[in-house]
Amino acid sequence: MKTRIFIPLVLLSAYFLTSCKQDEIVYYSELGNIRIANDSAIIETDAGDRLLVHNPESISPTVANNDRVLVDFSLVEGTAPAGIDYVIDIINLMEVLVKPVIVITPENADSIGNDPITVSNLWLEKNYLNLSFTFFGGEQGHIINLVRNPGEIPVDTVDLEIRHNEHNDNGTYYYISLVSFDLTSLQNEVADSVILSVKAYEGDSRTFQKFITYKF
Repeated sequence: MKTRIFIPLVLLSAYFLTSCKQDEIVYYSELGNIRIANDSAIIETDAGDRLLVHNPESISPTVANNDRVLVDFSLVEGTAPAGIDYVIDIINLMEVLVKPVIVITPENADSIGNDPITVSNLWLEKNYLNLSFTFFGGEQGHIINLVRNPGEIPVDTVDLEIRHNEHNDNGTYYYISLVSFDLTSLQNEVADSVILSVKAYEGDSRTFQKFITYKF
């Protein structure tokens, strides 16, 4: 079980998660996908754990099977059933925005935009590239995408760019947000991994860049 700390998620999703100890109860936070069947729910975390939800009635009816979620929970004492790593009580649960990798073209370039953002964290888990980022706004909805150029997907290094459209938002509120990008469209049958070169425009002359090995 890995204890994780996540920052507030505002606009795309809003939540603050920490791991803490209060009155001898330890709280954990995990990112993963939820499996819902009948009256039961299991969260399969990015860390590789299967968490059986002891209080599934606490899950919002808007949460659907296989949704990506960020969950804050405590552990339930006792022996977990076969195939389950931990039984948990949900303290809070939020859906996480999931988007595919988009091919950028002259037709969609304007709507995708290229407004500045600040990358707080970028990490790979399973088939998801998770992005935590910050920006200023508050008057308009913002859109975030992960794009690649047209053409056949390379089998060695794939150039990707994080794109932000602020829709001319002049708001001055500071936002921190989280999104997961589904990378399965980048897989190939030639190799078992590919290098991701990910860039983002952070304003002025600043450009974020990170190289990540995506194994599939």
